[in-house]
Amino acid sequence: MKLVGIDGCRFGWVAVSLSDNCAFLFKNLNDLAKYYDDETLFLIDMPIGLPSENIDRKCEIMARKELSAKRKSSLFPVPCREAAYAETYEKASQINRKILQKGISKQTWFICSKIKELDELLLQNQQLQSRFRESHPEVAFHFLNHKLSMEFNKKTEAGQLERLKLLSQFSENIDVIYHNTIQKFKRKDVAKDDIIDALCLAVTLEEIVKNDISLESENKDDKNISMQINFFDVLIFS
Repeated sequence: MKLVGIDGCRFGWVAVSLSDNCAFLFKNLNDLAKYYDDETLFLIDMPIGLPSENIDRKCEIMARKELSAKRKSSLFPVPCREAAYAETYEKASQINRKILQKGISKQTWFICSKIKELDELLLQNQQLQSRFRESHPEVAFHFLNHKLSMEFNKKTEAGQLERLKLLSQFSENIDVIYHNTIQKFKRKDVAKDDIIDALCLAVTLEEIVKNDISLESENKDDKNISMQINFFDVLIFS
């Protein structure tokens, strides 16, 4: 069974498995899902399951309590489904305010197209709902690092080295995958931190499966899709 970490990037999506020596880029999630066989599990940095008038995403509340003050801002508020599908920022914010009693930030709007892409894929193919699971790199790094959030911003060289050093404690293949990927693809298509985030989710998924941790959640949206930010807590298993 292949285990794949996925992060959004300028090209579309970057996907990586620790069993490969390089990441892959895909224009869309439909192509990505078709590339891998039916046994593959995915951990993706994008909200799965969207809030509605009577249903909250409890996972965000938990994650914000865990992250340090420096890293809390990396967790964008998740819009309702109707807002994610809106055609303009103004319309999306208006809809979200009507349904969730709050507007949406420009940062949230910038990822709405990817939220919609993933949501449409899972609604159109229910079998994929059990194979695509959500995580968040800063939350995942926090728990891999004994509940200590990353010190440096992921866009900086110090932040990237900090994260790669941590991931290398879990797999000797991290540096090989990272350097092969940055040599193969242009920075205009995928940034260094995108690759590192995908590697983080690949490591996290490997540890989740290795330790037989459930990826199911009782918190579901109004389409019965699980809402859970998955991570591996090394303190519990150390």
